[in-house]
Amino acid sequence: MKEILRENESTVREAGLALIEIGSKLAAGKIEDALKSLEDSRQRYREWEELDGAVVKIEAAIRERASLLAVQQVVGEMVGVILGLALRSRLG
Repeated sequence: MKEILRENESTVREAGLALIEIGSKLAAGKIEDALKSLEDSRQRYREWEELDGAVVKIEAAIRERASLLAVQQVVGEMVGVILGLALRSRLG
Protein backbone atom coordinates (compact mmCIF):
# COMPACT_ATOMS: atom_id res chain seq x y z
CA MET A 1 0.00 0.00 0.00
CA LYS A 2 2.84 2.38 0.86
CA GLU A 3 4.35 1.69 -2.54
CA ILE A 4 1.14 2.62 -4.33
CA LEU A 5 0.83 5.82 -2.31
CA ARG A 6 4.45 6.73 -3.02
CA GLU A 7 4.04 6.09 -6.74
CA ASN A 8 1.08 8.49 -6.75
CA GLU A 9 2.55 11.01 -4.31
CA SER A 10 1.38 14.19 -6.03
CA THR A 11 -2.13 12.86 -6.48
CA VAL A 12 -2.22 11.71 -2.86
CA ARG A 13 -1.09 15.16 -1.74
CA GLU A 14 -3.79 16.87 -3.81
CA ALA A 15 -6.39 14.45 -2.49
CA GLY A 16 -5.28 15.18 1.07
CA LEU A 17 -5.66 18.92 0.54
CA ALA A 18 -9.10 18.42 -0.95
CA LEU A 19 -10.06 16.28 2.04
CA ILE A 20 -8.90 19.02 4.39
CA GLU A 21 -11.07 21.51 2.53
CA ILE A 22 -14.10 19.22 2.65
CA GLY A 23 -13.46 18.33 6.29
CA SER A 24 -13.24 22.00 7.25
CA LYS A 25 -16.61 22.65 5.65
CA LEU A 26 -18.12 19.66 7.44
CA ALA A 27 -16.63 20.81 10.76
CA ALA A 28 -18.18 24.24 10.19
CA GLY A 29 -21.58 22.62 9.60
CA LYS A 30 -21.62 23.56 5.92
CA ILE A 31 -22.82 20.20 4.68
CA GLU A 32 -24.12 21.38 1.31
CA ASP A 33 -20.84 23.20 0.60
CA ALA A 34 -18.88 20.10 1.60
CA LEU A 35 -20.93 17.90 -0.73
CA LYS A 36 -20.47 20.39 -3.57
CA SER A 37 -16.71 20.45 -2.94
CA LEU A 38 -16.68 16.66 -2.96
CA GLU A 39 -18.43 16.54 -6.33
CA ASP A 40 -16.12 19.26 -7.70
CA SER A 41 -13.12 17.25 -6.52
CA ARG A 42 -14.42 14.13 -8.23
CA GLN A 43 -14.60 16.06 -11.46
CA ARG A 44 -11.17 17.64 -11.04
CA TYR A 45 -9.28 14.59 -9.85
CA ARG A 46 -9.95 11.74 -12.21
CA GLU A 47 -6.81 10.16 -10.74
CA TRP A 48 -8.87 9.32 -7.68
CA GLU A 49 -10.52 6.62 -9.76
CA GLU A 50 -7.07 5.11 -10.25
CA LEU A 51 -6.47 5.27 -6.51
CA ASP A 52 -9.86 3.65 -5.92
CA GLY A 53 -8.82 0.89 -8.30
CA ALA A 54 -5.58 0.47 -6.40
CA VAL A 55 -7.49 0.19 -3.12
CA VAL A 56 -9.73 -2.48 -4.64
CA LYS A 57 -6.65 -4.42 -5.76
CA ILE A 58 -5.12 -4.19 -2.29
CA GLU A 59 -8.35 -5.37 -0.65
CA ALA A 60 -8.59 -8.27 -3.10
CA ALA A 61 -5.01 -9.27 -2.34
CA ILE A 62 -5.75 -9.18 1.39
CA ARG A 63 -8.88 -11.32 0.92
CA GLU A 64 -6.96 -13.74 -1.29
CA ARG A 65 -4.21 -14.00 1.32
CA ALA A 66 -6.77 -14.61 4.08
CA SER A 67 -8.43 -17.32 1.98
CA LEU A 68 -5.08 -18.94 1.30
CA LEU A 69 -4.23 -18.94 5.01
CA ALA A 70 -7.62 -20.47 5.85
CA VAL A 71 -7.10 -23.25 3.31
CA GLN A 72 -3.61 -23.90 4.64
CA GLN A 73 -4.98 -24.12 8.17
CA VAL A 74 -7.69 -26.61 7.18
CA VAL A 75 -5.24 -28.74 5.21
CA GLY A 76 -2.82 -28.65 8.13
CA GLU A 77 -5.52 -29.79 10.53
CA MET A 78 -6.53 -32.58 8.15
CA VAL A 79 -2.93 -33.78 7.91
CA GLY A 80 -2.68 -33.71 11.71
CA VAL A 81 -5.84 -35.78 12.11
CA ILE A 82 -4.74 -38.31 9.48
CA LEU A 83 -1.28 -38.67 11.02
CA GLY A 84 -2.80 -39.01 14.48
CA LEU A 85 -5.17 -41.74 13.32
CA ALA A 86 -2.37 -43.57 11.53
CA LEU A 87 -0.13 -43.47 14.60
CA ARG A 88 -2.92 -44.61 16.91
CA SER A 89 -3.80 -47.52 14.64
CA ARG A 90 -0.18 -48.71 14.64
CA LEU A 91 0.15 -48.30 18.39
CA GLY A 92 -3.22 -49.81 19.24
